[in-house]
Amino acid sequence: MHSWLAARTQWQRRGLAFLAGALATLAHAPFQLTLFYVIAITVLVWLLDGAAKLGATFWGRVGRGFALGWWFGFGHLITGLYWVSSAFMVDSGAWGPMWGVPATIGLAASLALFWALGCATAIALWTTDIRRIAWFTVCVFASEWLRGNILTGFPWLLPGYVWTPGEPLSQLASVLGIYGLSLLTLLVAATPAALGDGGEGAGRRFAPILVAALLVGMSWGWGAERLSRAIVDAPGLQPIVRVADSGLSQAQKWEGRVDQEWRVLQRYLDVSDAPDESRASIVIWPEGAIPVVNFFMLENPDFMSAIGRGMGDRVLVTGVTRREARSDGVAYFNSAAVIDGVSGVPRLSQTYDKNHLVPFGEYIPFWSLVSRLNIAPLQRIGAGFEAGPPPSRLVVPDAPPAVVLICYEAIFPGMVPRGEERPGWIISLTNDAWFGGGSGPYQHYAMARYRAIEEGLPLARAASGGVSAIVDAYGREIRATSGRVLGAEAQLPSAIPPTALARWGNALFGLLLVFIAGLRFFPRTWLSRELKA
Repeated sequence: MHSWLAARTQWQRRGLAFLAGALATLAHAPFQLTLFYVIAITVLVWLLDGAAKLGATFWGRVGRGFALGWWFGFGHLITGLYWVSSAFMVDSGAWGPMWGVPATIGLAASLALFWALGCATAIALWTTDIRRIAWFTVCVFASEWLRGNILTGFPWLLPGYVWTPGEPLSQLASVLGIYGLSLLTLLVAATPAALGDGGEGAGRRFAPILVAALLVGMSWGWGAERLSRAIVDAPGLQPIVRVADSGLSQAQKWEGRVDQEWRVLQRYLDVSDAPDESRASIVIWPEGAIPVVNFFMLENPDFMSAIGRGMGDRVLVTGVTRREARSDGVAYFNSAAVIDGVSGVPRLSQTYDKNHLVPFGEYIPFWSLVSRLNIAPLQRIGAGFEAGPPPSRLVVPDAPPAVVLICYEAIFPGMVPRGEERPGWIISLTNDAWFGGGSGPYQHYAMARYRAIEEGLPLARAASGGVSAIVDAYGREIRATSGRVLGAEAQLPSAIPPTALARWGNALFGLLLVFIAGLRFFPRTWLSRELKA
């Protein structure tokens, strides 16, 4: 296999890397075909094997590794993030395909540099034996960790997300987090590359695969046993929660009619009770549920009174756009509001202002320079939103304290407070209508479910244009919207004791990373003989 790949032309090898990257996308939601990820990563390792043998110079090898990694990453990210262009189509007059297509290509091309960096680092200390599998794993993992953390981070399509949330293997996230699970996923996916190791006996070529299979099997067994111990709550133990969506696209929400806010409100009030009589004491609406077309929701007494009449004594948690007057102007926030009512009289009890904002979507970096180009954020709010403090517990009447994660925040592990500030559940508010009708909303939903697994907390998710659902502390879906059913309700599952990850942080994951990295520096004779082409 190595010889065949080495005989390909430079652009043929890059084309194969691109196709392998695209194939890897099928392992993520909504497909979850994990085997394709294993095939894709194995092909990438074989391509790097060939690149390592093509030339004698160090920088020549590193350059080829960089190019192969970039083409793999570009194929993976352009097929996994194609839906980003949908956000630019909401206001086609201001943005449209002239901006959306090149912006999406530019995003994928930029993020692919992390894959390029990982592969270039790996090939710099490449070996001709099985140790290269461990070294490849660590280098690519490090580049994926950087992608998820530097320059505000964008941890979308991490390797660990190829395991369906709520199933046994996903439970490893409660111990190692999504990054630890990603590390193990890369290791397992790269191991079959040993099958192509010429010069090795069958035993040495199959032994790594048997070890990887044993690791997967033991992990699955542990996860299945963990799920089998889950306790089902008795009826009435927890409040009943309803998540609701208006069913409107982003363009429909932004229609510039004089009664637009009222029309959207009526949609939410209808679905908060329909199609049956709701028994929920808590209703959750998505991020930015009511558009800002003619007025700001929290500033309009008549609008708030209408909410009170429609919700009665129930508690409403909803995404809102709010503004705050300051001495130097007006600050805008993408917020969540807790509104409770007694006899139909609404009371704004608490708000949370989104902490982790989306670059270029909710604010423009270097605004003083970019504003001269007449470019505005997609949200149409002047220079964009301002960031609030990190998430903290909110008091929700007649329910355990909650933490709210707004849209993009749910893709970042570790944002939920721990220790004494640990909440009893997670509320996720998002506007996935920006993503269009493709795979983006399903990818986002899968990532949010992993936050429940990591923290051992139930999740109530209200998504405009996406999947609204109630999820238990193991990431399992209890009830969800689908098709034309825009509301879903269920008794809120109970939280479980803090997970190993919540108690010890990344300590176990760090030890695993050090161990795998150390395999690269074991004496070669301990692991295998040198490969022969």
